Amino acid sequence: MNRVELGSFNAFIDRCQLFDIPAIERKFTWYKLNGIARSRIDRVLVSDLWLEMWYGSTQYILSRQVFDHCALVVKNILID
Repeated sequence: MNRVELGSFNAFIDRCQLFDIPAIERKFTWYKLNGIARSRIDRVLVSDLWLEMWYGSTQYILSRQVFDHCALVVKNILID
């Protein structure tokens, strides 16, 4: 994604008033095969309405198994 696309995507997120819910356990969602380069490029975006209905939603970043991306799971920490 180039800078223009990234700027447009961020503008879209702002216009839609989306938020990245908190992540637990891990910091990164993508790892280069050598394991040295890593980033948090995958996110769970939700709206205010989502947060009102599912207050306590948290994203868990699972361990990387086969792919270079980690799976994300959304759980409600208040229900468990």
